[in-house]
Amino acid sequence: MRKHLFLGILLLIVCGVQAQHITRNYNKTSLPHVLTDIDNASQRYTINFIYNELEDFTVTVKLRNRTIPEAIREVLGFYPMRMTVSDSLIFVECTQKVPTKVIGHIVDQHNQPVPFANVALLNPSDSSFINGGVTNNGGDFVIPCSQRKVLLRVSFVGFATYYKLINVGNIGTIRMKTDPYTLKSVTVKGMRRVIKNDVDRLQYLVSNDPFSKGMNGIEVMGRVPMLNVSDESVSIVGKGITHIMLDGHILEMTADAVKAKLRSLKAEDIERIEVITIPPAKYKAEANAGYINIVMKRDKSKGWSGSISEEVQRQYRGRYFQDINLNYAGRKFELSTGLGMSLDKVINESYCVYDFKDGHQRSTRKRTIAPWPSYNADAIVKYHATRRLELGVMTSFYTDHTSPDHTFVSINRDTTFTTAHAPAVWNNNISTTLYAEYKLDSLEKTLNVNYNFFNSNAPTQSENVSVTNGMTESLRNKSKANYKINALKLDFSLPFKHLYMETGVSFSAIRNKTSLMLENLANGQWRYNADESNEFLYKERTLAAYLSAKKLLTEKIQIQAGLRYEHTWTESNQLTQRQISRSHYGRFYPTLHLNWQLKGNQNMAFAANWGIERPDFNDLNPFRIYTSTTDYMTGNPYLAAAYTRNMEINYSNGKGLYAVLYSSHGKGETGWRTTFLANGSQVTGPYDGLRHEKTGIYANYNRNVLTWLNLNIGGEVYYYDSHSDYQTDVLQVHGWGKRAEGSLSFMLNHQKTLIAEVNYHHWFREYFAQTQSKSYAYLQMNLKYSCLDDRLKISFTIGDPFHQNINRNTIFYKDYTNTNQFDNHSRYIGLRATWSFGGKQVHRTYHDNRDTESQRAK
Repeated sequence: MRKHLFLGILLLIVCGVQAQHITRNYNKTSLPHVLTDIDNASQRYTINFIYNELEDFTVTVKLRNRTIPEAIREVLGFYPMRMTVSDSLIFVECTQKVPTKVIGHIVDQHNQPVPFANVALLNPSDSSFINGGVTNNGGDFVIPCSQRKVLLRVSFVGFATYYKLINVGNIGTIRMKTDPYTLKSVTVKGMRRVIKNDVDRLQYLVSNDPFSKGMNGIEVMGRVPMLNVSDESVSIVGKGITHIMLDGHILEMTADAVKAKLRSLKAEDIERIEVITIPPAKYKAEANAGYINIVMKRDKSKGWSGSISEEVQRQYRGRYFQDINLNYAGRKFELSTGLGMSLDKVINESYCVYDFKDGHQRSTRKRTIAPWPSYNADAIVKYHATRRLELGVMTSFYTDHTSPDHTFVSINRDTTFTTAHAPAVWNNNISTTLYAEYKLDSLEKTLNVNYNFFNSNAPTQSENVSVTNGMTESLRNKSKANYKINALKLDFSLPFKHLYMETGVSFSAIRNKTSLMLENLANGQWRYNADESNEFLYKERTLAAYLSAKKLLTEKIQIQAGLRYEHTWTESNQLTQRQISRSHYGRFYPTLHLNWQLKGNQNMAFAANWGIERPDFNDLNPFRIYTSTTDYMTGNPYLAAAYTRNMEINYSNGKGLYAVLYSSHGKGETGWRTTFLANGSQVTGPYDGLRHEKTGIYANYNRNVLTWLNLNIGGEVYYYDSHSDYQTDVLQVHGWGKRAEGSLSFMLNHQKTLIAEVNYHHWFREYFAQTQSKSYAYLQMNLKYSCLDDRLKISFTIGDPFHQNINRNTIFYKDYTNTNQFDNHSRYIGLRATWSFGGKQVHRTYHDNRDTESQRAK
């Protein structure tokens, strides 16, 4: 035993003797020269680095009897460097690969270097943190920074904090002055800024909002200006289409799948939420569309993390939601996965009345009960092949299985009782994206290649039975709808010294094939109705190109201008009737953004863009979708595209106030009208030629009134005018629309883990297309609790307790007035628990596929 112990001690001594140690003195020596010197002195290790990447960094240090790895770690100090040791190889790289840097030297009043001083680069407009570092033993610092001008802040114990607005580059020597004052019992109170303005978007800094703690993604967006959240559906105020992105990746899913994904997000993982009300040329030229981009926190932690969320609700019956997320981040490989399940049941009631000028009335009362289980899964895989090349694949899958039962009671001159049962069928859609991102040079010039595929299958079937004056009529239909979208995109990001440019091209091909088989019951047998059955094939190809440039004109004024061109070819083929129609059209769509930073944190911006609204696939489908044995809806394959123009001026005072003056104009838009045939059938279908003008103002105020109380109030007032250029039986609609919103949030304990919130929304009157809506409201109350180091979050919610969320609207025609009432029974109570495990801040993986075509297939 003693012999073995002696040999072990001797082995340790020998190993210690064999480990090479060096002693060196470096004074303001460039980092590449230091690493080269250590490499030449090393007998075992080979040090690898890129010379140009490190040449701006200097070293002042005394090394005493250090091993090679210890020496390199001490040399790198507080610089943004990474050292990797692999056997006999040592790799050194800069983790912030930005071509421009702030370089300086800090001394005291006696010209002696000040080591370990804190240096911060701040945004001149709002003093938000951009980057930072610490001086080395020689008082030198080098901080990568991509901005042109920054506010420099230098602080160290015993010295007065130094501020100066500087141009990025070598700023020379800074002399610090000693602070003659000693702080005693001073309490400093401050409030971090929550709202910021970029040149083309509003930013809501979730990480600066303490009252967002414990919320999921949907609940957080209810606190963001310009966003409206109703029944877990998120939209931008005044926008007809809202696209939601995660770290720039558009969620190409159904609305229910998007809700499930947003429910799985946690406020603590969100850095900010960006609202793009006037999209620049980089995005598709859609009519009156906006984008919401959720930017997740980026932490360099590696490993596994995840969360499990369970929610139960009591509405008209029990509802259950489950979301599971699992994430992994490694040096070369990253993964983000999610699974969701919803066991839902939908119950809604509607009441429709037609009052004719001749005095008679036609009414229909409808009740729908639909079990609605749904399941979704998504995955994103990223592979960092080299320092410049990143490859990835993204896929999402959604399916639901619903079997609704409808009950109609129609009163015209006779009373008709109709039941409609739809046997359960599976609907599904899948979206897949393949992408490659390649950095062209060290200046962050980037090439992105994206291929998107979207496929949707939506079969339906139903049986309608109508009873009028004792006579029974039955009808059965089966339909299939298959949408396929292929899109290829090529994007370049080109940062130059005084200009940032983006350019790219894209091509998309859409194929929409639908079929309908109709059967009538005669003499106890179902008979095929060839006259009403049909097959329809629609094809659309679009080629687009864009160019966008962003430039800082002065220290306070920034401009972004872009131009996009899109050309579309369409083909509508009614296969049964053998009728084909073709068309093509192309147009330029300019965009302009101007941002002006005023005194303090105030900001003013102007934006304008032009867009196109292509008809939805359902609007183009000429099939008859029967709601009873006589009444049906049908599309119009000859609908044309509509064009819009949007402008806005927004203002932020930097203290919680945000206001927008906006205007939108649309021409040739699609509307829906109802007509009545001589046999009493009610036919509803689309038409084009609708024109609208809308001008309004929106304002929001968000303020922490007390340390434990947050006030968030807002409102909107607009004037709306809509009329048809061709349909004389559709009357003009115009008037003032008004709505108000507000929330109060309370911190109920000192640990800030128990938060109560009350939200109230009231729509006094709304206008859209040819519809005028009456007053309705929605109240929601939440109680949230976080524990176990924020890993367990529990939320209790009450929604619409007073049953105020009942929509009533009116449509005016020449010969009659149509009044509708819709109640989706939104009153509920809910309890949700979320457990997070693994690394607390492992970042999720997302990528932008910029595919919005699938929105038209939903």
